Amino acid sequence: MNSIVKVQWKNSSEGCDGWKAELLLAGPDGFEKRGLQPGRKVSFEVTDERRCTGYAPEPGERAPCPEFRKLESGSQCSECRGKDIYSDYVRGDTQTDLDGEFSVYLAQIGQRVKVGVTRSEKIPKRWIEQGADYGAEILSGLPSKVALENEHEISSRGINERIRKEEKVGASEKPEALQKVMEEHDYEADIVDVNSLTVYDHLSGDFARKGLFEGEIKSVEGQIVGNGRVALAMTSGKVLKKPDQKGLDSF
Repeated sequence: MNSIVKVQWKNSSEGCDGWKAELLLAGPDGFEKRGLQPGRKVSFEVTDERRCTGYAPEPGERAPCPEFRKLESGSQCSECRGKDIYSDYVRGDTQTDLDGEFSVYLAQIGQRVKVGVTRSEKIPKRWIEQGADYGAEILSGLPSKVALENEHEISSRGINERIRKEEKVGASEKPEALQKVMEEHDYEADIVDVNSLTVYDHLSGDFARKGLFEGEIKSVEGQIVGNGRVALAMTSGKVLKKPDQKGLDSF
């Protein structure tokens, strides 16, 4: 039994093949990774059961939950959430001041546009992690507090900070929604085609938050994996298991 931590993305060392995804899982003995390369045959099930995914003690590090605790909701037990370096920052606590330079960005996901903040060196990885179709870095090189303040100010104008996973299925052929927002608010930045940066086809199929996933991996977009029939969300904290029935060589 494992719980889903996240789909994480890496670029090839040569930087010419495109970004590829792998699934990071938590278990009672620590963490493990499962490749999500196109064409891989898999058979697994995402359930409603939840287990703690651990915490980040330092930037770029992850520690396991000491008891792999069962949860009623969310992805962290209270002990791990209290130890996580990012907890206050994720909640928007401006008393938390992380080192480094941060950027404010806009991303078009489907036909909707969101505003977000990430470390400047993590663009475009952050867009890929969120399943964006197009992205634009509108502010860069800011302290974390200033970046958050700008994000909140922009969101107060009616631009979303979050987009639900089910709205990410289906490709956007053009960045028209992003262009419109940038024109309305006088933002100037290059628009990047995020779809072209990964090795995967566009997501298709019926969106699901749980259930069986079987067959070849055809697409991965953000935190969603698709086989052409089902687009299954890899929700942090949910337990992933082998199906009860016999299937393909699986996770």
